Amino acid sequence: MKKKAAGAEKLERHWFAIGGIAFLPLLLAYLFLSALPERPEPASIEVAVAPMAAPSGSTAEVSRDGHSLLLKDDGSTAQAELRFTIPRDATQASHWVLWVRRVPLQSLRLSAGENWQPGPRSFLQPDAEDGVLPVGYLFRLPSVWEGDIRVQLEASSLRKSALHPEVVSEAAAMEYMQRATMIVIAAYASLFTLALLSLALYFASRDMTFLSFFGFCAVGLMQIAAHNGHLYQLDSLGLFAGLGSGGFGAMSLIFEAAALRILLRYTDLPKARQDWARKINVGTIALLLLACALLAWGANVSHLATAALPAVWLAGGLVGLMVLLDAWRRRVTMAAAVMCSLLAIAAAVIVSELTAIGVVRSTLLTHYGYQVAIVLCALMLAVGLISRISKYREQRDREQRAREESERKLYREAVRSELLSALQMSLRGLDEEEVQPAAYRLLLEHLHRIVPTSLALAMTRGYLGSDVLMSWPPAALERMSEQDLTRRQTLRQQLSGSIDLQYPVTKPGEAIAVAMEAAVSMPIRAPAWGALVLERVGATAFHPDELIIARDLARITVQQIEEAVTALKLRHTAEVDALTGSMNRRSIDLSLSRTFQHAHRNHQPLSVLFVDIDHFKTFNDMFGHACGDFCLRELARVLKTTLSVEDFLGRYGGEEFVVILPGRQTEMARAVAEELRVAVEASEFRWNERTLRLTVSIGVASRLDGESLPQPALERADRALYSAKRAGRNRVQVAPAVFKPRSTMAGS
Repeated sequence: MKKKAAGAEKLERHWFAIGGIAFLPLLLAYLFLSALPERPEPASIEVAVAPMAAPSGSTAEVSRDGHSLLLKDDGSTAQAELRFTIPRDATQASHWVLWVRRVPLQSLRLSAGENWQPGPRSFLQPDAEDGVLPVGYLFRLPSVWEGDIRVQLEASSLRKSALHPEVVSEAAAMEYMQRATMIVIAAYASLFTLALLSLALYFASRDMTFLSFFGFCAVGLMQIAAHNGHLYQLDSLGLFAGLGSGGFGAMSLIFEAAALRILLRYTDLPKARQDWARKINVGTIALLLLACALLAWGANVSHLATAALPAVWLAGGLVGLMVLLDAWRRRVTMAAAVMCSLLAIAAAVIVSELTAIGVVRSTLLTHYGYQVAIVLCALMLAVGLISRISKYREQRDREQRAREESERKLYREAVRSELLSALQMSLRGLDEEEVQPAAYRLLLEHLHRIVPTSLALAMTRGYLGSDVLMSWPPAALERMSEQDLTRRQTLRQQLSGSIDLQYPVTKPGEAIAVAMEAAVSMPIRAPAWGALVLERVGATAFHPDELIIARDLARITVQQIEEAVTALKLRHTAEVDALTGSMNRRSIDLSLSRTFQHAHRNHQPLSVLFVDIDHFKTFNDMFGHACGDFCLRELARVLKTTLSVEDFLGRYGGEEFVVILPGRQTEMARAVAEELRVAVEASEFRWNERTLRLTVSIGVASRLDGESLPQPALERADRALYSAKRAGRNRVQVAPAVFKPRSTMAGS
């Protein structure tokens, strides 16, 4: 039932075009019915055709009824005598004409002695007296003729034809010409309209099928024009007329090739049967080559070649029927109607051939039935193709939707990549308490680019030991009431099981929704929890894809937060001394190298302090190593508290600490060292109800001009430290010049 409804809907979309095309065969049928006499025709005179011997010695052939002259296609001239009797009626004498239907004659001559010799007529060279669209050869008989008349006829044909001369009243001839002209004009107009329609559909859809149909209609129009002889009227240079029967046959082959091509396109045969399509394509190429050969021979085409054309047409018709039968089995639209129209063309061709050999008498229907069948076939093809436009439209819509979906996916992927890159860049180097707010801010900014919202919140409880609430836009938190915050923070139970929520938001006391709100759980391990809350003004709900995108971006954000925090912990473990919380030996060495190179490049002062606890071994021996560790931790705390944020403190080994003072010259470094010594001496440390006092000795050394490496300065500071210890401890000693080693200038 769905398929039937879809088919009816497709036809309904194009009812105007299909109805307009269906009107054309009705018009042609009306013209044929009009061509049939509704009353007995005006008086006509029976003409007897008596064959005569030609100069070559051959005798012309006539039909069985003796009223038609049979012409061969070998270019030979046939002669016959026309015998008829004009009644003795003066009122009608001036209205008698000799009428011959328009067949492809190379020449036609009539004569009655020396008194009446009208000009010759030719199919290839239309006469002005024949009119704009000639449909026959008309000869007006002298008005004085009466009684028994003998007229000599001499004719040669381009193809095998039956010449049926008639003597009728001029009114009857004019009536026939008018009706035949109406049929010809309708056929031309139909094919021309269909050609323009197919060309417009091609530019609209870019489907080569419509371009093939345009070629079929155009070639069909030329084929009918050649069949009627009207093509030669447009041939002012006489090029086509010079081809003779070769051009006539070549046009029919080109039309057959165009018909096979449109059938291939119309039935989608290359997709259904590729082997058939390949063979038919080869056949169409062979037809075109044969047409080129006929054009090359031109007027010299032998009667054997022209005699083979019906066989070629028959083979092409059988192939077309086979293709259409296969299409009908595959339920191609209008395949049965096109097949019937093709059978009509075949029947018209057979009748035309029988008429050419005198078996069937020439009438309006037999003469123009072939052309009408071509128009009907084109009409059925047009209806079938137009009914398939909806398929192309649906396919185009599917492709457009797929393209839009692909673009959306690409854009989403780009936003995901940008968010990932932004998180990796922004979270690097932040402290642990700054990681979550920065990550959620980036999450909400990137999420808003894909999922339009008027408000977005990211909230976590107990995640990494803290509670975080961020919003987009950032100023939204200031405008939110305490009730709104409380309502949104009660989502924990509702989001159990990681099920997304979506619900309308109403004003107090009102039932109409003013916004839609959705909540998406964040992938955070229990007992901590988190959620994304999205709000959109209006009653438009969030699409499930939008919630999936929000969950995906939240997953990326949580993953990057955990990686950043893990990296911070690893870096802290790698760089910080586990006992004192200051830099370890590796970190302080790296800091020394960087600070000395920077000071060397910028010609800035830099000083180094070596700090050592006095009599530290005594504390370990008297109170144990636990007390020694306690003393190291407390000493590091005092030193950190006293130093500024620009200074570096690291445990160099055992009870020794190194302090780096960027930008300090010797005197300033000495003052800092003295401040450290005094702070340590003034501090009291409680250990197991005991009060401990510590003192330190400090060696000071400054970077000399040209030094880019820290080792010489460290050696001078170390020598100054031992000098302070030898001098009694609990003092500061600045490295003098005598401590300068010979390799001091190694970096210069």
